[in-house]
This record gives sequence, C-alpha cells and structure tokens, in this order.
Amino acid sequence: MGGVDKGLQSWRGRPLAHWVMGALRPQVRGMGVCANRNLPSYGQLLSDVCEPFSEPGKGNLGTHPDDPDLPARSGPLAGILTGLRRCPTDWLQLAACDTPGLPGDLVERLLGAASDADIAVPCTEDIGPDGRVEPRPHWTCALVHKRTTPELAAAFVKGERKVGQWIRSQRWVAVSFAAASDFENMNTLETLHGRD
Repeated sequence: MGGVDKGLQSWRGRPLAHWVMGALRPQVRGMGVCANRNLPSYGQLLSDVCEPFSEPGKGNLGTHPDDPDLPARSGPLAGILTGLRRCPTDWLQLAACDTPGLPGDLVERLLGAASDADIAVPCTEDIGPDGRVEPRPHWTCALVHKRTTPELAAAFVKGERKVGQWIRSQRWVAVSFAAASDFENMNTLETLHGRD
C-alpha cells in the first residue's frame, strides 16, 4: 500500500484493524495488538473495541512492538512470537490487520479441531493454475498454542521468517471454511477502495 499502515486505512468508515478487532471481540477473552508503528492509534482502537467487554477476564491486553531481542523489521513471525510471550491464556488467535471479514465462529471452530494439534489453521479452496481445486491455508489467521513458543523462538534464531513454513514444521491441523471471502486480504489501496 505504498508504505502506509494498512491496519489504519479506512474501509466503510472505519480503520481495517477496527473491523478485525470487532469480529474477534465476542470470540476471545482479551485482545492485544502487535505493531511496530502508530502504537497510540492502535491503542485507541483497542480501547474503543475492548471498552464494551463487561465479562470478567475480558479486556485490553495492550499494544506491543516486536520484542527488543528480535531483529527490526523481521516480519509477522516476530509479532507472533511477541504475542505468544504475552498471551495470558493457552491459546493465541492470530489475525492480520487487513482481514476485515473474519467469520464469527472462527475461534470456536479452530479450537474444536485442535485437540491433537498445537496449531489450527483455517483453509478455504482456490482454483489452481491447472483448474484443479486446491486448499488455501490462511496462516496468519491461525490459532496457536503457547507451548509452541520455545520452538518458534528457536526457529527464529535459525533464520526462519515465513509463517507458513514454520507452522508446517509443527503439529498443525487444517480446518475447512467455505467462504474464501471471509479471509480476503486488503493488500492494495485499489482493493480497499474497490470494496468500499
């Protein structure tokens, strides 16, 4: 998006990240943001979304840049590792800031499928270049157990930076979701404004 902060770009009158937080709020006990810029803006969004939490144990877990022991600009895996280190529960639900249409049963379905796995990944179907139906994992919308933290830290030290590559090295399960549009990324300003 030309260097702008995707999560703060407006879509249908609200920042993209606000839509993501709103979709997840009823599904989780608390919510935090990992970001490396514009932390006050994300903090305000988080406060706005988390304020209605009235049940005990639900709330604002704060905004956090990547942990200082991680190299700068290391990508999404650094944010995942930072989130896992701060997660107060056994499971961390990931969500990219540019996926505003997340399904309302995402966490429930992933958690239900994760009994023998450490990571549950939502998957939809795409038509491949050869015309065949292929599964499409949505790695950055996975549900990840805290026990993977040491393995992720070790992989990070060894130079791993790809979310999907790391997840495939763990005990993971694919969970089928029908609507690919629920996980659509707003990766360009044209896409963002074209779907407004």
